[in-house]
Amino acid sequence: MRRLVLSLGPGTFILATVGLLLAEIPEPLRLNIPFQPAWEAMLDTMKTREMVIQQVDRARGTILTEYREYSSGPMTDSHIAKIGTKPKLTDAEWIKVQYQYEVEIQVIESRVTLVTASANIKALKRDFLGSQSWVAIPTNGELETDLLTYFGKQLFGERFELTKRKKGFWEREPRYVPDSQETIPKVVGPERPTPP
Repeated sequence: MRRLVLSLGPGTFILATVGLLLAEIPEPLRLNIPFQPAWEAMLDTMKTREMVIQQVDRARGTILTEYREYSSGPMTDSHIAKIGTKPKLTDAEWIKVQYQYEVEIQVIESRVTLVTASANIKALKRDFLGSQSWVAIPTNGELETDLLTYFGKQLFGERFELTKRKKGFWEREPRYVPDSQETIPKVVGPERPTPP
């Protein structure tokens, strides 16, 4: 979430939350298990999901996958919106979209590990003159949530769910407050004239 401060006059400020992302990027997953089972379960998760691993560093606890195609063809534009925040194109079209995972597994205590997942998304755009270029797409958290949920289900069973962070005061949706005209009930009686 991004916060935006607008100045409407001297000393008058409004703090508004601009929700550019539809879903939240999941926070690191804290597990009460040792490093080794978490590491093996993440490698199994990548293998089961047929992700090709580009780089593995067990000493640092990092796994980097190769880019994998998410979508291509005429539906690419709508598929990008499912996993990220796409920029508007006025003179080009989206050809395909790819993603990769960066996973970090950290030892917090002897029997506590922290698993962080992030997705890198890129989309190929072609302008109407034929030139093509890759554009980085900011993630909306759907890919990360999907990976961590699948990983948790492999470890703990099908009933596993990610817990969602509670919204802070400034992140909540504003409540409807009626204006002064709506607060007075419209009752016809001897003390009020009939509205025209």
